[in-house]
Amino acid sequence: MDEQFDLLMDAGIQQEKIFLSTIMPLLKNAGSSHNADPDDITARTGESYSSIYFRASLIARIRLRGKLHTLSIPDRLADAIPSGIPVSKLASEKQFSRISFHESTAVSILESATLLAIERVPKEFDCCSRYIQCSDAKVCIHPDPKLSMLCGYRRILKSGRIFYGENRNIK
Repeated sequence: MDEQFDLLMDAGIQQEKIFLSTIMPLLKNAGSSHNADPDDITARTGESYSSIYFRASLIARIRLRGKLHTLSIPDRLADAIPSGIPVSKLASEKQFSRISFHESTAVSILESATLLAIERVPKEFDCCSRYIQCSDAKVCIHPDPKLSMLCGYRRILKSGRIFYGENRNIK
């Protein structure tokens, strides 16, 4: 009986690795499109599940081992789960929204959760010396994605408010 369980677990780990090898290029591409460094999006396979991270921030847990296949999203990113998808909570994982794993929905949920994680990186400064060029371009143009992610003005521009330059719309 234990040998069957071990084989089932090994097969699940392999399924997780295959899924991660498919999804990671998509998530890295989505991150790049939002000026994030693709190398900041990583995956790890652990003893119980595989995890996807943006920097040190957990995006999701994937479990394709045993009979129950699940995708768990931290509650801070639960907006990535479309309405109508049944969500469950476990007493042992109160900070996660858990859904049944279906590859067709998992891909779009993981992409949305990744973009939310990128957008929710806390700002560390309001703007840099490129604020006029950013205003003219209507997006952050800083060449270093790691610094760009920390800019507060980037979020303001994304909301459509422009304080400086030829596109100024805030008096």
